[in-house]
Amino acid sequence: MKLKFLAALAIAATLYSCDDETVGIGQFVVDDDLIPAKATTYPVVTSTHLMDSVYSRSSTAYLGKFTDQDYGTFSSDFLTQINCPENFQLPDRTVEIANATLGLYYTSYFGDSLATLRLEVNKLTKVIEDNGKNKELYYSNLNPDNYYDPNTPCLATKDYSAYDQTVSDSLRNSGDYYPNVSVSLGKEFCDNFLEKYNYTETKNGKTIHPYFKDSESFINNVLKGFYVHTTAGEGSILYISDIYLHLTVKYWTTIKNNSTNVTKDTLVYSMISMAATKEVFMSTRFKNSNLASLKDNKECTYIKSPAGLCTEVTLPIEEMYNEHKTDTLNSISISFPKLKSTYDGPYKMGTPNNLLLVQKDKMKKFFEGGETYDNKTSFLSTYSSVKNSYTFSQLNRLVSNIFTEIRPEIEKGTSSWEAWKRKNPGWNKVLLVPVTTETDSQGNIIGVENDLNVNSASLLRGDDPETSDNEENRITMSVIFTQPHKR
Repeated sequence: MKLKFLAALAIAATLYSCDDETVGIGQFVVDDDLIPAKATTYPVVTSTHLMDSVYSRSSTAYLGKFTDQDYGTFSSDFLTQINCPENFQLPDRTVEIANATLGLYYTSYFGDSLATLRLEVNKLTKVIEDNGKNKELYYSNLNPDNYYDPNTPCLATKDYSAYDQTVSDSLRNSGDYYPNVSVSLGKEFCDNFLEKYNYTETKNGKTIHPYFKDSESFINNVLKGFYVHTTAGEGSILYISDIYLHLTVKYWTTIKNNSTNVTKDTLVYSMISMAATKEVFMSTRFKNSNLASLKDNKECTYIKSPAGLCTEVTLPIEEMYNEHKTDTLNSISISFPKLKSTYDGPYKMGTPNNLLLVQKDKMKKFFEGGETYDNKTSFLSTYSSVKNSYTFSQLNRLVSNIFTEIRPEIEKGTSSWEAWKRKNPGWNKVLLVPVTTETDSQGNIIGVENDLNVNSASLLRGDDPETSDNEENRITMSVIFTQPHKR
């Protein structure tokens, strides 16, 4: 049966006056009269929704492997291109590139800092055409096999741990130290790079290096990019914020001896760096091994990032429409309690700080379009450790938008309405998705992205009272409304 109560707020004589947050559902013109407010609740049904991938366009790359007792094995690897500055030049009279390293720099990680893993670096064999139109390139299930040859010997391997024990305490504690994994790419890579650079053309009487005039030329002719992945070990995930290709260049230069005033040619070394920047492609792949089995848990629903699980909420929109289509919905809110974690291992996942509530059918457009929440069709909630829950308010705006959408279909008659619902199965469903936010200098949120850090939470499962007698599993939507048409 439906859980529902109807009462005046505080006392029967309490009055409610409309403000800017009020959303009118029926035809209503505000005047100076005060209108009695009423309250009711509706149960909402929740379930765990499996996300095989998420839109993961990010400046951070993720690398590693980790096994959790509840969520199974999770791994991450990435594809990246290297940006070539316009009209890139090596020093005159370069003799050789003595060394080339791929530097993976990070400030944070998840898991065991001393766990040893082995990474492998492969050169891409196919150019990734990133013109901004193919959004699928930035989904976390992108298949690297489409861009490199797994049967070709790798470029380099490296054993590493998140905490590099070979670094001295004095260096680690210095202000200049930036934790990193540095991978030597070998002599063949160096020689090939220099050979491509030494190819020149004459244009307008000037010698140019055509393969290095810009990023597009460089990627198409010199280096299509790298695929970096782990091949052995597990225990940690690196959050890589910067990626550099460091070239140690050996070249002749003329140095003057100030005491003798004699100049002579001297062979010197210099490091030149090229970076993976936002102007070129970079995307991380995430793989989860054991999430499907969690969908049927009858006690809770799950939130798991990155690219794992979110909670689906079925709103009682049709019932609400039938009972409130001519009322004014002043306030609607829902709170989702977080359950206590039973994890007893040493590396507990973090709790998602923010959840985005967004209509299921509009989630793809939201993230691909780089939208931010508007408190009309998408809403943000920050985890409250005091209340141990995520609470969403002002949902009357969302319900009003859905009412406006479905009203013409309902008015066409039962058969048309039922056909429309079959065609739009997500019409009354929203998703709770873990996200991170970007703020400006004043602290205003200007961007929302899928949370790609290793986080998780279990939420109380909302059951349908028509099919379940478990009254402990109840999540309700609190509604405050007025009925100006009945004054």
